[in-house]
Amino acid sequence: MQVVKEEISLEDKIVHFIFDAIFTKKLHPGIKLSESVLAKEFNASRDVVRKAFSQLQSMGILSYKKNQGFHVVWLTKQDSKDIYSARKIIEMGIVRILTQKYADGELDLSSLNEKVETEKYLKVSLRNGEYVQTSCDFHLNLALYSSNEYLQNALKPLIPLSILAGLIYDDDSTSFCSYEEHDALIKAIQSGNVENVKSIMDQHLDHCVEALNFGIIPKKSTAISYMFK
Repeated sequence: MQVVKEEISLEDKIVHFIFDAIFTKKLHPGIKLSESVLAKEFNASRDVVRKAFSQLQSMGILSYKKNQGFHVVWLTKQDSKDIYSARKIIEMGIVRILTQKYADGELDLSSLNEKVETEKYLKVSLRNGEYVQTSCDFHLNLALYSSNEYLQNALKPLIPLSILAGLIYDDDSTSFCSYEEHDALIKAIQSGNVENVKSIMDQHLDHCVEALNFGIIPKKSTAISYMFK
């Protein structure tokens, strides 16, 4: 029996493109998105592009102002801290569920270990765009393994917002390596100590914020057309 893959809509392709561009640091905070440029690139109507933008606006990734159009959200220091505070609440619940599932023999973490190894390889290889995406995918995978759709949906929009915070306040001098703490999280889940797991997640997300340099004054990007050259 042949499996027929569901065709992804043009609207979703544009949404995925913008997400990927954020993950790989090609699309920067503050940039204005051009309906005409994306419509031409994807051979789509401007109405389809606008619907994709509206999806991203509802996720908090884009903002819209009359006569100014859609822009990638520009996050303040407080916005960034609030995002990670929200993530703490959600991800504490996720790791608690995973610890119990592992103790009950309902969870196989081998594939997650492999992903951390990949994350380490990308970091030492200086493939930063792929490293950032893999690092964030780790947290999305934790949510997926929880089998709790509500937690997954709550976390999903916060991950690209975390990336945006990193793009704005990125500090090249930091020695923070997420894969080391991800490895510690996996080992803590396997240990069965819920409070220890929650403590490690709490510290990990704190370190993510501490790795940001809120003292820098980054430049805002102004155009999207260069991405297609």
